[in-house]
Amino acid sequence: MNNLREIWGNRFVHYMTELQKYMRFVFTGHLAIVLLFTIGAGGYAYSEWLKEVPPGFPSAIIAAILIGAAVSIGSPVTLLKPADIVFFLPMENKLEEYLKRSLRYSLFSQLPIPYILFIVLLPLLAATDVAGKTQFILTAVVIFLVKWKYVETEYYYRRANEGEGIWKDRLVRFVMAALLFYAMLVGITYLYPLLPLIGVLMSVYYLFWKKRSDANPFPYEHFITLEQNRMMRFYRFANYFTDVPHLKGSVSRRAWLGFLMRPAQFGQMSPQQYLLRRTLVRTDDIFWLWVRLTALSVLGVVLIPFPIVVYIFIGALAFASSIQLVHALRAGDDFRMDMLFPEKESTRGPAIRKTVSGVQLLQAISVLVAGLITVGISVTPVIMAAIVFIVSEVTIRASNEKTEEA
Repeated sequence: MNNLREIWGNRFVHYMTELQKYMRFVFTGHLAIVLLFTIGAGGYAYSEWLKEVPPGFPSAIIAAILIGAAVSIGSPVTLLKPADIVFFLPMENKLEEYLKRSLRYSLFSQLPIPYILFIVLLPLLAATDVAGKTQFILTAVVIFLVKWKYVETEYYYRRANEGEGIWKDRLVRFVMAALLFYAMLVGITYLYPLLPLIGVLMSVYYLFWKKRSDANPFPYEHFITLEQNRMMRFYRFANYFTDVPHLKGSVSRRAWLGFLMRPAQFGQMSPQQYLLRRTLVRTDDIFWLWVRLTALSVLGVVLIPFPIVVYIFIGALAFASSIQLVHALRAGDDFRMDMLFPEKESTRGPAIRKTVSGVQLLQAISVLVAGLITVGISVTPVIMAAIVFIVSEVTIRASNEKTEEA
């Protein structure tokens, strides 16, 4: 198979098959419900806030920063493999044919994020009378052009420097993009001369790194490592929803949380809970998943001004926390430490339920404390905590019943 176009095509088909294999587990019923409620609650809060947004709100600056960051961040997708260090050497003079296709896919796979941000920001920009329809259309076109050049610029920068100092490169490109989008959106006449000037600077910056990269050999190791790290991030994300056989998560002792784990005692009556508690605290993927969802719940309580929206938001996150913790603790390696104990397999299910109930109680307490600080002493924080606890318990029990039926 000496045709690099054919090699790219076969790898792309395999890559898409791998994505589809795991994404069908990610976008299952429970995640769809969480997304539905979260997007609905966020949209309602956003629309209500737009009715009260002050005329002088710096919407153009916020839009320029967010869109500028979205177009500046994004690594090239090359689909390279470790064997390519040797396998591609005889065809290195034709490597550009392969890389053109990888950069084209990188562009179109990364475009949705800046466009989604732009669409979300359009009502805010319209509410503050920042720009008109013509400026919005031109901005949409410029987003495509800037992202196109930035994907190639990052590729050439990585090729020239083997990825060292990539965040410096992204910072330079972010400043140029943010200034460009601000000058386009704000609609001030004296800023219009900035548009061609920034465009020229972007082009010069792009051509500089393209010329620098031509003088260096292709850094196979850097791009292969970049590709492996990208796939590992996807596998870790998919592992929250289903078992990924070739993924081994990292563990940390976290001695500072030792007070949550009682020491082992002779005649231990609940070895499953003893092991599950340590699994939850010391497995990085499980622990940080719960921390992130709990932090989002607390932020929702603090930042969302409408109680009904908060109730929906924290209820959806409590559902997501419970279902994913149950699944993560239920899934294990072929060998687990509890197999050494003379206990029946049926004791593991109730132990998982008690363990997840305990940490979800901590989440409810965190929401209660955040509510008391934000709202003050009233019935609202109590309702928030009750929603988290009730949704968690219902989810845990429903998951347990479904497992027993299976």
